[in-house]
Amino acid sequence: MPERRGVGAGLVALAVALPLLVAAVVMAVVFTGTGAVGRSPLHRAVDGYLEAVGGGGPAPDAEPGGGCPGGAPDPADTLHGLAPRFGHRIVSSTESGDGAAVNVDLTPAGGEPVAVVLELRRTGDRWDVCAASTGRLDIDPF
Repeated sequence: MPERRGVGAGLVALAVALPLLVAAVVMAVVFTGTGAVGRSPLHRAVDGYLEAVGGGGPAPDAEPGGGCPGGAPDPADTLHGLAPRFGHRIVSSTESGDGAAVNVDLTPAGGEPVAVVLELRRTGDRWDVCAASTGRLDIDPF
């Protein structure tokens, strides 16, 4: 006589498979950086800055008394000189102490991507963009 599986077996399989599926989706978001989960404060600061400037607006105000050197060119002016409006993609970054450098590709509407390096300084738990220049900083992935 063939063995019959009841509804209980299907529920047990669902109870095991569903949490595994949810865990896989969460891990994919964390490790691919496609969501806010797992994004570092440094990358969130760069995204916020570039979304404001890339939309054609002014840069967010830097922290009063922050670590950016006075008298340096405004990084937003440098970026607007490359393109008045643009999208962006963070390519790589490195940080040491209260300083960081982030390689970014800017994508002007209808144009080719432009490689840019942003230099940032941290004051407390806040990162401020202090400088922008074209090019790419070699960052060792290890």
